[in-house]
Amino acid sequence: MKTLKIMYRQKFEYFLNAVHYCIWLFERKFGFFIGKIVDFFISPIPKFLFTKNMKKRYYDNMRKSQPQLDELFYGKKSGFSIGLAHHNFGAFYSIYFCILSESIAAIGIKIFDDLNLIVIISCLMPLVLCYIPAYKAVFSKDKYLQYFKQFEKEDEHWHKKWKRRTIAFILGAIASFFLGLGLFFAILGVKIKFPWM
Repeated sequence: MKTLKIMYRQKFEYFLNAVHYCIWLFERKFGFFIGKIVDFFISPIPKFLFTKNMKKRYYDNMRKSQPQLDELFYGKKSGFSIGLAHHNFGAFYSIYFCILSESIAAIGIKIFDDLNLIVIISCLMPLVLCYIPAYKAVFSKDKYLQYFKQFEKEDEHWHKKWKRRTIAFILGAIASFFLGLGLFFAILGVKIKFPWM
C-alpha cells in the first residue's frame, strides 16, 4: 500500500512538472517571438540614426549585456518567462477545483441568502488546500529545476506527447471553470439565457 502511494505521488509529481515545463517552453517561445517584433522596430534606430562611434558602442554593449538579458527574460530560476509559467501553471491547476469552490459558494449563498465573508472563505478553502500538493510537487525546494534538466534530455516524441497533454490539461481547466459556473447557477436556481436560444 505504501509503495502504491509513493508510485502515485511520483507519477503525480512527474505529470505536474512536465506540464509546467511545457508551459515554460511556450512562454519562452512567445518571449522570443515578442523579442523579434521589438527588435524589428528598434533595430533601424542605431542602424540609420547613430554615428559610426555610437553604433560601435551600442553593438558592443548589446553583445556584452546579452547573457544578462537572456537570464532576465528566459532564465529558469528567476526569468520573466519562468515567472509567467509559474503563474499560468498555478492558475490552470487551481481552476480544476472551481467546480468544488463554486458549488460551495452557491450553497453558502443559498443558506445565508447573501455573499458574505463566511461564504468567500469557505469557497476559497478548497482552492488553497488543493494547491498545497501541487506546490510541494513542483515548487518546493525548486524541484521543477531537477525535472527541467531531465526533460531537456528527452527526444522530440516525448516533447510532442507532453505538448498535447499540456493542451488537454489547459482545455480541461477551462471546461472545469464553465462546468463549475453552470453548477453555481443551477444550485442557485438561476436560468441562463443565451442570445442564440
